[in-house]
Amino acid sequence: MFIIFLSLLAFICRGNLVNSCPIYLTLASNGKTLQESNLELNWPPDCYTRPEWIGFYGDNPAISFTQPLLRIENVSNTTFKMPIKQKLGKLRFPGGWNRNDFNILATEYSKGKCLNYYVASFNGNELLAVECLKIYPNWLTKLPNIRKLPLKDLFIPGTHASGAYITDYIKTKSFFIKDYAASQYFDVWSQLVFGIRYLDLSIGYKTQDNTDLKNADHFWIVNENMFINQLRYILKDIRRFVNISGEVVIIDFSSFPVGFYKHPERHSELLNMLKSELGSLAYQRNTSMVKACFELTVEQIKKSQKSLIILYPLEELSQSEAESSILCPAWKRFSTDVMNNSQTLDYMRLLFSKKRSSPVQDEGWIFNAIKSLEKSLNSEKLLTSKERASRINPKVANWLKGPWGSTANVVAMDYFSNTNLIDMAIYSNLQKAFMRTNRNLLNFEIINK
Repeated sequence: MFIIFLSLLAFICRGNLVNSCPIYLTLASNGKTLQESNLELNWPPDCYTRPEWIGFYGDNPAISFTQPLLRIENVSNTTFKMPIKQKLGKLRFPGGWNRNDFNILATEYSKGKCLNYYVASFNGNELLAVECLKIYPNWLTKLPNIRKLPLKDLFIPGTHASGAYITDYIKTKSFFIKDYAASQYFDVWSQLVFGIRYLDLSIGYKTQDNTDLKNADHFWIVNENMFINQLRYILKDIRRFVNISGEVVIIDFSSFPVGFYKHPERHSELLNMLKSELGSLAYQRNTSMVKACFELTVEQIKKSQKSLIILYPLEELSQSEAESSILCPAWKRFSTDVMNNSQTLDYMRLLFSKKRSSPVQDEGWIFNAIKSLEKSLNSEKLLTSKERASRINPKVANWLKGPWGSTANVVAMDYFSNTNLIDMAIYSNLQKAFMRTNRNLLNFEIINK
């Protein structure tokens, strides 16, 4: 009976999706800067019944009855994406969620908060669906029952090379950083406000000419072997965000490509920085117990009055430092960096199936859905990081909308903002939490009258 119920539920949901043709907004990766990038209309591949027209609005058309700023007709192309002639412009977050809103009490938005960018689909004058570009600053700890699931069972939206963003496009002189090393439009603060809960940080050690070595910042975010942003400022953003939001965030120190080889003392120095900047917020694991950090639930982490899970390759540290209670062992990591789309699909099928042949079992794991510069160098054309992301992200996002979304753990992307990764993760987690909570409570009675 339970199987019949699930089949019926799937049929009903699919019928609703086909009839309403869900739409959503993302950010195209066509602009040099964040402000110059266009918004992009999206719909799923199985959207067989298209609306007659779609409108773009600056207010919610379901309650404002305003005329559309743009009207899009003949929604029929097969790419499932359509650019909107509307640039993002200067982005301001509502409710005290801007980085510099120091004197404003931040508003809780557990179910998300729309920014002033809306799309709505219509048949004639009949409103079919409304969607918006939104932020999720409080979803993980506030949505019901999600906090009771182990981290390994959650679909956690993440960014790859999270600190590889440009703070000032004009002052950044290197075209290589602009076109090939930068991997995110948004800074870490904005990523967290949008709903990202896994941050991938690749660290380099930069020697300084400054004689005041005590105050020199040696640790930088590195991508494609280029120094991009100072780590300390990113740690401060993370600390302030979790203090304001109460959210749980996973920080993964995934690699150390520049300046760490044969310098174990630099790992010691970095550990001291982490203790200073984040130590009071990091979950304190019991190093004498076998239980892994991915077994923890958000509820358990918050009960300990902590907010951060810090992943670190402990083999890089001395034995005593590897016993540091604020560090968790690194999770398994998988990447599509040198694969084409066909290989990526096969690889995902292997990973997300979790069969005996899969390298993923009952554990925490990270899936980096990325295309590397190396892969691009071996192709006919050298692609920028934006072009690489725009080729793989929609494919992976569409594949995750199926059953693989229910087996995903951490999924990290470059330029996550051209997908609806966060919405997908939240929806998947709500489903998981509902099924876990109600698996023994479903009871069907057939009564003949």
